[in-house]
Amino acid sequence: MKSAIFQVRIQVDDDQELNPLYLSEELQASINSMYCYRDSETGEYSNTKVVGYKLDYDNFTPFIAKDEY
Repeated sequence: MKSAIFQVRIQVDDDQELNPLYLSEELQASINSMYCYRDSETGEYSNTKVVGYKLDYDNFTPFIAKDEY
């Protein structure tokens, strides 16, 4: 089995918070609907699942170039 890291940048208003548990649950539901299949050779079901999450707020400072320098 292999692991994959999927990163997404989400813009959120200053007065709103993200719920990483909810986002993980929604991603798992999507994975279940796309990858829930039985291997015809082994008879086993796929075991694709979200195994954790990490939420950090971005400290990235955007740079907007001036028209001329």
